[in-house]
Amino acid sequence: MNRISRITALFTMTVLLLVLALTLGAQAQPPEPVQRDPFNSDVVSISISPAEQEAALAFWTREAIAAAQPMEMLVQLGPAKVNEAALLEEEATGPLGFVAAGVAAPGADKEAQAAYPLDWAALEENLKETAVADLDPLGLTGTSQVYTSYTVNQWQPAQTIYPHKGVGRLSFSTPSGTSYCSATSISGNVMLTAAHCLYDTTSNRWYSRWAFTPAYRDGNAPYGTFLATTCWVLTAYVNLSGSVHCDTWARHDVGVCKMGKNSAGQTLNQAVGYMGRMWNYSYIRHFHNLGYPWRNYNNVLITDAGKYLRTCVAESFQRTTETRGMGCNWGPGISGGPWVIAYAPPLVSGYADGVNSCLFVGTQNIYAPRFNSNNIVPLCTTAGC
Repeated sequence: MNRISRITALFTMTVLLLVLALTLGAQAQPPEPVQRDPFNSDVVSISISPAEQEAALAFWTREAIAAAQPMEMLVQLGPAKVNEAALLEEEATGPLGFVAAGVAAPGADKEAQAAYPLDWAALEENLKETAVADLDPLGLTGTSQVYTSYTVNQWQPAQTIYPHKGVGRLSFSTPSGTSYCSATSISGNVMLTAAHCLYDTTSNRWYSRWAFTPAYRDGNAPYGTFLATTCWVLTAYVNLSGSVHCDTWARHDVGVCKMGKNSAGQTLNQAVGYMGRMWNYSYIRHFHNLGYPWRNYNNVLITDAGKYLRTCVAESFQRTTETRGMGCNWGPGISGGPWVIAYAPPLVSGYADGVNSCLFVGTQNIYAPRFNSNNIVPLCTTAGC
């Protein structure tokens, strides 16, 4: 081989090695975990492309949704000793605020029945087998570890009335498989849930393929499934690190996603309407919390895990600054479900003022952020709730 040939071969080999190094380097780089909002430094976001949404729609069959395991809550082992420093921290400031609940589009149920006949037929079949007595337990006010709990939509008609029709299961993918949380339709075709159902602070990355199935009941999806197009969590939540501390984490554990249309062409609000929301109100209120638990407060599997919408009814109490507690026996799976004020089925009413966030295993309480000017307001300002 002459000198020119050797130089040419050496140059070619150098270029190939450089390309290989750049390729491997690019593969080794972790994905950008967050998108900073240029107009609101309080939130971060992730956008889901149309191709990713289409892939998610194909992935989330009825069987896949039913098989998803619950997302673990923010959990600490008891006893639930109060963090005195967190109790003394400064509270959010701002005026009282609320957005009222909204009705679905006229004829939305008929459109849904035409689009998802098997799901509605299953509801009708269930109606023949259940009794009115399965619904209508009385609520009970109280304080820490005092509550009433029951299954909301075991009786079929309760599934598609307000405010239940706008609450459902949120299915998504994690690095280890599939999972689910609970979530709620709010204004602006936005879905409300817990931040820990959207973003993993341990590995500093988003989950993926979020699909919301409102009015979910034992595998049935009477309003279809809606895919997320953009999701937001608080910058304060992304910045958390280390072990979970309910007293300082729960206040930031709120997330929202803008949702696309279902396969019938309906928007989320057209199909099921939306729940109202409140912020900057007092710690002590009378709540119904809602969601789809898989385990109880002892982290033990419950009967018909994840199949039905369930509630705890109790008077809340202040746990620490911007964190409420209320008596409840439910655990993982109920994460992200709303804490509801003015719960009055079947009226178009109800205001979310928190989401299920955290528990101390062995203690019959559940904890939630108090909605305020520092959590739900910046999220909805950006998402257009």
